Amino acid sequence: MTEPIDATQTSTTGDARRIVELAAATNTTMSNQLLLDTLRRSARVTTRHIRTDFVEVATASAVLGYVCRQGSEYTALRGDDPAWAQEIGRYGTESLAVEALRMRRA
Repeated sequence: MTEPIDATQTSTTGDARRIVELAAATNTTMSNQLLLDTLRRSARVTTRHIRTDFVEVATASAVLGYVCRQGSEYTALRGDDPAWAQEIGRYGTESLAVEALRMRRA
């Protein structure tokens, strides 16, 4: 028997727990990737304009990367140091580049 978990609807941990409970209740297995995807989708980020063409994207605890404007494109760079950051994609808008970093996917 499982005990109820007190979690709010906006809680990321609560979302992951509900998925685990559902899998246990239905006797299904789930991958760690599914749990990670749930947590990643709910990550809250902040942006800070370093220059007019350069934005830092961070969570409350870590820098995820940077968004650099190059002409009409926005390049998402993953990493906490701009000198060593790795390009993960080019996007048409700044918000799409920020979203790519938030999702932590290429």
